[in-house]
Order: sequence, then structure tokens, then C-alpha cells
Amino acid sequence: MTTETKSPASTSATEVDPNLMQIDGKVFYKYLSISAQDTLARFTNDLRIMVEQAHRILHLAQRIQEAMTASEKDALTKARETELRDFNQKDAVFEKVYKFKADHVAIRPHFIQNTSIHLLSPVTDEQIDQVRKNPNFKESDIFARGNSKMVLLSTVTGGQIPVLERNVQIVQAQQNSLIQLRAAEQSTNDPEAKKKIQEEIEKVTESLKTNADFIGKTYGIFTNNIIFEPLMGDFWVALTKEELEKYLQSKQQASGSSPDKEKSKTETAKAKKD
Repeated sequence: MTTETKSPASTSATEVDPNLMQIDGKVFYKYLSISAQDTLARFTNDLRIMVEQAHRILHLAQRIQEAMTASEKDALTKARETELRDFNQKDAVFEKVYKFKADHVAIRPHFIQNTSIHLLSPVTDEQIDQVRKNPNFKESDIFARGNSKMVLLSTVTGGQIPVLERNVQIVQAQQNSLIQLRAAEQSTNDPEAKKKIQEEIEKVTESLKTNADFIGKTYGIFTNNIIFEPLMGDFWVALTKEELEKYLQSKQQASGSSPDKEKSKTETAKAKKD
């Protein structure tokens, strides 16, 4: 999952709307919250299928516009109609399950934000024996995933997830940097260049150890072989300007306040004062 700068959108100077989030100039709306792991996995897969097909339909429409001959245009039109018919049939099922149409969101910016994840690592029977020696070990921390066994390293929730991802990305970048530096050290015959590379290796190694120790103490991670398993998540979709205005207006009306009412209150208070 890629980490982006995300911040809740403010509806007033003092209120933050948990259903809105602003990213790179776009305002996203929380379409759906999923609290069941199986449902989240199914939704992620179902949405991926619908998005891929929606983009195929768009691509066919573009090719129809670019067709050079009538026969080519006719063949592409039939292909698009077939895809569209299949998409609509799937979308009817999608709507029954998730209460909204994929057609409304498939080709606009959207993302799934994990709100709870398991950090797992594959382990052998020998490693499990070693882990069992830890006084804090629980048998429920060993999971079966297909033909593999996994040990639960940590459960991370909410705002900790982006922070963890950034920390893991830093460590991985430093690990890659070390690989490249050591390769450069082996390939150079220049004593001065080799010395500078060795100094850089020492700096990166020290920083890597510090960051890895921090992750280990904070999240209980003792391995680089980490698997992120989403447990809960929110589905966010970018709103158009008109949709955002309509949402904010409906929220104002629901709360019993509107710009006109606020203006009326101010004028009444002023009249009483006078």
C-alpha cells in the first residue's frame, strides 16, 4: 500500500468532517467502511475486476473514435457493447452486495485506506520452536496461510499504519543502498574512492541498525520478511466540485444551520443590541 499525505477536510474553522479527506487538491468522500477481513478482501477483488473492465470499455470507445474503416468501427462497437452488457450485469450484483454501483466510482480517483492490519512473517517449524520460548508467545499467534505457517508479529491500527509504512520504506531503502554501496566497493580499484564508499557504508549501516531497532521495539518485528494482511479498511472516492457542495449543503441542513440562517441570527442579535 502506498503512503500519501492525507488530512481530513475541514467543513468550518472548528469542525473536521471524518467523512472527507483532502489529498493533492482533491476532496475524497468515505464511501464505505469495512470491518470484516473476508469482506474487505472480497470487496478489494470485486472492485479491481470492475475497474479493469471499466477501463477496457473506455479504451474500446477511444478506439472506435480512431477507427479508420467502417468494418473496424463496427467490430469495435460490437466488442464494446458486449463488454458494457457484461459490466452492467456484474454491476447489478455489485450494487446488491455493497449498496452502490461500481459505475459511479470505477473511473474516478479512489483508494482503500487500511485501518487495521496484521503484520505476519513466514516461519518454519524450527523457528516456531524458538518463538515458543518467548514468555509472551501465544499459540493463537501462529496462522496457517495455504501451505505456509505465519507468526503474528503485530497488529497495527489507525494512524500508526502510514507511520509504520514510512518506517519500513526507509529501512528497505537503506538496505538497497547498502547492496549498491558494497557492489561499488568491490568494483572500484581507486583507494580514495573505496575509502569514501566504506565511510558511507559505515554511516548507512549505523542508521539502518537504529531504524531497525526502533521498528522492532515499536511493532515487535524481528524479520525483514513482512507480510501486510489487511483486516479493516475505508473506501474513499474523489468528489466533483458539485458533489462536494451538495454534500456540505445537506450537512448544514441536517444540523439545522445554513448560511441564510446564520445571517438571520446575526441580524437579529444586532437588532436587539441596537
